[in-house]
Amino acid sequence: MIHQGDTVVVKFGSSTLVSPTGNAVNETSFTDISTSIAKVRNAGVNVVIVSSGAVALGRRQLTSFADRIDITSKQVLATIGQHHLMSLWASALATQNVLCGQVLVTKAELSSRTANLNVRDTLKAMLQAGIVPIVNENDSVAVDEIRYGDNDSLAAQVALAIGAVGVVLWTDVQGMFTANPRSNPDATLLTLINAVDIDNLRSCVGGAGTSVGTGGMITKLDAALLASTGGIWTRIAGCVPLSQLDLVMFGDVPSTLILPSVGLQDGRTRWILANAGTGRIVCNHGAADCIIRSGASLLSVGIIGVSGSFVRGDIVRVFCDGLHIATGIARYDFDDAKRIAGCRESAIETELGYTNGPVVIHRDDMAIV
Repeated sequence: MIHQGDTVVVKFGSSTLVSPTGNAVNETSFTDISTSIAKVRNAGVNVVIVSSGAVALGRRQLTSFADRIDITSKQVLATIGQHHLMSLWASALATQNVLCGQVLVTKAELSSRTANLNVRDTLKAMLQAGIVPIVNENDSVAVDEIRYGDNDSLAAQVALAIGAVGVVLWTDVQGMFTANPRSNPDATLLTLINAVDIDNLRSCVGGAGTSVGTGGMITKLDAALLASTGGIWTRIAGCVPLSQLDLVMFGDVPSTLILPSVGLQDGRTRWILANAGTGRIVCNHGAADCIIRSGASLLSVGIIGVSGSFVRGDIVRVFCDGLHIATGIARYDFDDAKRIAGCRESAIETELGYTNGPVVIHRDDMAIV
């Protein structure tokens, strides 16, 4: 699963790094993680850390904001806690003679192809220089991620950006169970899952996280599904000493491994698969067969439905009979794509008053799922 020269992204949540009440730093966690990171690096494997904790640490220092839940207050807390978080990582890793550096990103940056490449190049240059990147959401400006997201999805996005082989999501249980192990003594650990089965397993878990975090098992499954689109495996693990993180990464302790259904994809394909919007295009069986079997472009004549919202250049998903078959970059806006659905090339200009040709998604801009 892991070989010399590979890169693995490891995500730690707030509950691992800060006490449940948020009023104390778990310095032992930082120390133990740093020990494990040194072992992994000595084995020739690169590590990127995705770290939560900025808002929780901000609450610890600005107690008057501790109980506030509005977005602006969380942004303020993040500005205070972020530099504290980095100082903790820097001090802990320094005991292992490891240098680290901070990388703050937003969802918008990872969605933009140009910015995504810049993030990739920076992270790879850091790894080549022997620096461990500490990645976090830029919470002081990333409103949507504070309100709805968490760093599980960020870990998957980072893995897709740099072409990591795997993602480790650290949690407070061994992995994913058939039911909640805290309330059901008959719950059993699922040690191996195929990504294609994730949707069928969602009923096994709830969405609640801890009092200082924003995630839960659902967000980890979502992250694993996202990573799998680029051929990246995900391991959900916990309940072992953090000093044994190296054993977790190499699969030597009980955990949940989620395998992708495709091989590791190239960089542009990973970016396309990871950044689809709300737009959907439904095609007929003939078009679907040409796309899947021959790698053909999606033509207007093969479209039978358009939904969601998108503009030219947005990334949309392509479906046939309810099955997601491809994702690609649209060459027409939503309204125009809807108007030319089913049209042959000769009818497009008559319908729209202009034409970009019959191709709605070109095969060079498309990733088969």
